[in-house]
Amino acid sequence: MHIAILSDPHNFHTQKWAKALQEAGAKVTVFGFEPEGPGTPPYVRLQPRYARAGRASYLSYLAGGRDLRQALEAHQIDVLNPLNITPFGVWGRQSGFHPVIQSALGADILEYPPRISQSPELKARAWSHIEGQPGLAQSLRYRLGRQFYRRQVLLSLQEADLVTGDNQHLLDRMEQWFGMAPAKMKELIYGVEPELFEVSGESLAQLKQKLGILSGQRVILSPRGAKAVYQADIILEGFARVLEAGICDHKFILLGAGYEVSQKVAARAAELEGRFPQFCFVPGRMPREELYALWNLTDLFVSAPVYDGYSAALAEGRYAGAMPVVNAIPANLEVIQHERNGWIIENFTSANLRDALLHLIPDLETWKKRISQPNRDWIEAHSLVRNNAAMFLNWAGDLCKRTKQGGKAPTNPVNNFQSPK
Repeated sequence: MHIAILSDPHNFHTQKWAKALQEAGAKVTVFGFEPEGPGTPPYVRLQPRYARAGRASYLSYLAGGRDLRQALEAHQIDVLNPLNITPFGVWGRQSGFHPVIQSALGADILEYPPRISQSPELKARAWSHIEGQPGLAQSLRYRLGRQFYRRQVLLSLQEADLVTGDNQHLLDRMEQWFGMAPAKMKELIYGVEPELFEVSGESLAQLKQKLGILSGQRVILSPRGAKAVYQADIILEGFARVLEAGICDHKFILLGAGYEVSQKVAARAAELEGRFPQFCFVPGRMPREELYALWNLTDLFVSAPVYDGYSAALAEGRYAGAMPVVNAIPANLEVIQHERNGWIIENFTSANLRDALLHLIPDLETWKKRISQPNRDWIEAHSLVRNNAAMFLNWAGDLCKRTKQGGKAPTNPVNNFQSPK
């Protein structure tokens, strides 16, 4: 079976999923507009129409359906799998190719409630916002554009033969906000790759030297990135308050994860690095091999997006045995129980984060022993990427049989769609 993934070939989710499908027995080709680079899976680059400075725009995906269809047919694709409903699911819909399994991963759904009032956090911390408080012009552009993008998401969901969501919260929102029939959706967790956590002592020593982690220091990590949606500004202030309280035997690390960094966060991080050798900010994207080495060194990590799908970082940290500290959003509450396998902060403020860390740090080894086995057991039962890739291929095989027997699956009925206002 030949699977076409529509995505950015440089994205680690893309690379991980392509590898897992290959190892499960499928032939996999990624299609996209980005230039090829290191680590790219088997890849077909198409030239975008209506590009901006040579880079694809949203209009490129809307206008690129015919080119994509021709490429898919030329490469004898059996099943199309866009990762993220927008823009890649939109692009797939424009091609008219079937069967298609659309994959929703988080912001591609949670950014688009019928009304902004249903998700108040979008006013300040939408995925597209760099700073926590967008200006008037940015807020106006967001409000005007979201109705158009939401319509494209709706059409793409309806046209899909199957839609996967990486947690139950996403499936619920697709049903409630877009009228998706439950029978047309399945939960699919992409999961972790256990073999990547096997890191040599030499690699660990090199990373310790690079990040300034001293012998005996415990590591407190914020892995998600410095965007407003990940509340990096609040996490940074929480770290600052703990450092100012005199905690000096721990290393606090904030990752930028390759996303654009807020000027306020960058300035505050630089100031903390100047005052406290125990703090480190990594603004760029950390190589994957270094990230897995870092998980081996991490004792506690903070993951607090204002909305999310199934978090790869949360899964990896749990598998590694680090203590998760999370905010109380539905995606986190699906997998974390307070004091059983993590620590939940109901009202995520810098003061409450400081209080949680000051409570956990003195007895951190005991907390790690309490949570590590339940988390490892759950991940091994539900969240290994190789197992879930095999499950995906079973669904894809069934769709291929149905398509050959009677054409594509019927378009999804709009059974509960709320008109945007």
